[in-house]
Amino acid sequence: MRCLVTGASGFIGSWLVRQLVQEGHSVLAVVRPGGIHMRLSVIASQLEFAYADLATIPAIAPGVKRFGPNVTFHLAWWGGNSSKFVNSPEQVYTNAPGTLELVRIAHEAGSEGFIFFGSAMEYGIYRVPVRETDPVSPRTLYGHSKNAMMLLTQALSAQWGMRFCGIRPFWTYGPMDDEMRMIPYVIRQFLDGKRPKVTAGEQLWDFLYVEDAVKALTGLAANSDAAGIFNLGSGNARPLKEVISLIRDMIGSDLEIGFGEIPYSTNQVMHLEADISRLRSATGWRPETSLEDGLRRTVEWYRSGNIIVANH
Repeated sequence: MRCLVTGASGFIGSWLVRQLVQEGHSVLAVVRPGGIHMRLSVIASQLEFAYADLATIPAIAPGVKRFGPNVTFHLAWWGGNSSKFVNSPEQVYTNAPGTLELVRIAHEAGSEGFIFFGSAMEYGIYRVPVRETDPVSPRTLYGHSKNAMMLLTQALSAQWGMRFCGIRPFWTYGPMDDEMRMIPYVIRQFLDGKRPKVTAGEQLWDFLYVEDAVKALTGLAANSDAAGIFNLGSGNARPLKEVISLIRDMIGSDLEIGFGEIPYSTNQVMHLEADISRLRSATGWRPETSLEDGLRRTVEWYRSGNIIVANH
């Protein structure tokens, strides 16, 4: 396949690009102009690049048309890597116009499929494994914006005859993640001999190792019969307190964990777990990496001295 990937230098985007290259596909990687693209440095020679952020997406239209993607993966999103941005109005004003413009560009370039990266935050509060057919009730502007773009990109894809897959990822983790996110923050604190300050850790969240996640994405792209909205998770929620304790034990730290030193946010989701039966049925995919193995690989990556500089 010929694959267009926006957000290609981000955490999941860079892993997706690596997986696509490994499977023998051609990739046009859309990255921010003037940004820091450390995650792609090892495979940069195997990629084509286009330079744009969501505000300047129209500028790459000629290059996308020349490339002629079979499948478009849209992962680029402003403010998706930190909780401090979840209720910023820019969730709408920055992300929506560029996302909708990309659908048009993909259609005009002949893309047969459009894969949109939504969020589990579209669902809101559930206390049972959530299915794609369950009602959504976002609690943040981030969740509302993702859901609005999920619906509009799906409708535009149908209008223009492109196969659509909407992905709702739960908590994807692994090496090369943004260090402001919870798992990298905890790892870095312990490795630096510091006590991490966290919430009480009573949340039940569904964690999926990033290598498993991108294999699901390429499986959907390759299956011409797969269409609609799909949850992307492990299908198994674990207490956040347990996850943080596992990280400490793997590092061998004797520091106490600052449980409860960070208050829950007003929009705190306490239980979010994916029903992944629809994805399994469509592709035969299932997670291969246990939480323990995935955390161990992630800890070792950071322990080896690796660091990701923020992509500006």
